[in-house]
Amino acid sequence: MSEPLFLGIEIGGTKLQLGLGRGNGRVLALERSVVDPPLGALGILEQIRQGITKLRAHAGGEPIAAVGVGFGGPVDSTVGTVTKSHQIDGWEGFPLANWLEEHTGVPAVSLHNDADTAGLGEARFGAGVGYSPVLYVTIGSGIGGGLIIDGSIYRGAGAGALEIGHLWVVDRTTSDLDVSLLEDIASGWAIDRSAREYAARQLEKNESSWLAMQLAGGDPNAITARVLAEAARQGDKESAFLLNKAAAAMANALNQTVTLLAPHRIILGGGVSLIGEDFWFGPIRRQLTSQVFPPFRGTFDLVPSALGEEVVVQGALALAKDAWLRHESGLPISS
Repeated sequence: MSEPLFLGIEIGGTKLQLGLGRGNGRVLALERSVVDPPLGALGILEQIRQGITKLRAHAGGEPIAAVGVGFGGPVDSTVGTVTKSHQIDGWEGFPLANWLEEHTGVPAVSLHNDADTAGLGEARFGAGVGYSPVLYVTIGSGIGGGLIIDGSIYRGAGAGALEIGHLWVVDRTTSDLDVSLLEDIASGWAIDRSAREYAARQLEKNESSWLAMQLAGGDPNAITARVLAEAARQGDKESAFLLNKAAAAMANALNQTVTLLAPHRIILGGGVSLIGEDFWFGPIRRQLTSQVFPPFRGTFDLVPSALGEEVVVQGALALAKDAWLRHESGLPISS
């Protein structure tokens, strides 16, 4: 007898993904769409309704046994409500688990933050298999983290944990050793902002020879972390400097995290991590190794995410399977 069918949902600030699977590391069907922020939470809920209808047609009448959700923002997983979204209006205090129960007829729904959910996916099916604790960090428009211990999400006192993007770090590229939030230095938008500000200063001086600017077609607003990485690979020193500033901040934050939590494996995901080994993973490893509490050297490693764009959906399917098992056993879904 095969495992029941589960639904995993990723709700982000820019994209929405719904996937069917059996909580075993395989996505059987996937619906992906772009979020329209001006439509707010109601627009996303309508997209979810439509996605569920399409996936149910694909399932050929097989019922969905449970639902797992990774949400792009803080949530209260104990009661299944969204605390808020930093990108989309209308989510504040929304009882998402109850809404999904009503609109799917499924009695088992588990809601977690997307970084926690992605970390669970990597621990169960990706780069974290066989390791514990696993620290997962996603670096995209923002920075989030999740700690997975023995295959379960660590939630601290219940309101969440591992908000690594909100750690204070030292910017070692300035003479004043400025202190900033990690997210304000190393997130995708922070890297883009720094590059565009530098490009604007160059234009004010009537300088247009910066390689990153040329690779972006002369448009400062088209410069991204990946454009910087390409320019750095071609020998551009300013691009390499801007990327190293972000990598140094990430290493600083990971140093603090390793000192407190001693994870066995660190997994970095998100769009910024696509920069790759030469200007992201390599510099972070070297700086982290030199900074970390000496007795902890050699007790952990740092690797890229293995699950790509499906990472949150995979984690959400794992949440759904766990919720179904607890429901079948008569236990609370939120425990």
